Amino acid sequence: MSEDKRLKKREKDLRRQDRKKHKKRSKQIKLVRTYSIYLIAILLIGYGLFSVISGPQIGPVGSTHEHLDILVYINGEPLDLNQSRYAMKSGYGHIHGGEGDIMHLHAINIPLSWFMESIDLSITLDSINVNGMESSADENNVFLMFVNGDIITDVDYILIDEDRILVYYGPGSDDDISRALSLVPNRSAEINAMPNQGD
Repeated sequence: MSEDKRLKKREKDLRRQDRKKHKKRSKQIKLVRTYSIYLIAILLIGYGLFSVISGPQIGPVGSTHEHLDILVYINGEPLDLNQSRYAMKSGYGHIHGGEGDIMHLHAINIPLSWFMESIDLSITLDSINVNGMESSADENNVFLMFVNGDIITDVDYILIDEDRILVYYGPGSDDDISRALSLVPNRSAEINAMPNQGD
């Protein structure tokens, strides 16, 4: 065989090997891409199932129109929820400016903890965070949550139309707690009876 033919054959073999390598690499890339898509789909489905199984989900805005009475009572004083810092924080549930004693809910299945977090007053089982200052139950003070006069121990209590909510932090004496309970407003039924329901 002539040198020229040998070189051509060698070049042809090299091109064939390059095409094989390229084809193999292309198949590997397609395989990785396919498995990645499957993995992402499985993760999304798993997350969706976990979300559904893990508890009630807040409904879409407009799925309800409810009103509740609320009082946040800290160290012997009602917290002024009429301040603009607490007003209109979410379309799901909010407080109107100048009407800090009424919670307006526009979605179903809203937990108390979510609502409080939405107005920048996060709560746990034994504390409340007000403007970056956490107040926790200790030997001198208690943290309690009441719905319609009854103590609740679930921060994720699902809010219901015309509930009367008291979030209390302060001395644990019966007199102090009774005083705070007596100050919880009772206007939600009145607002629900209005033609425009207060909105």
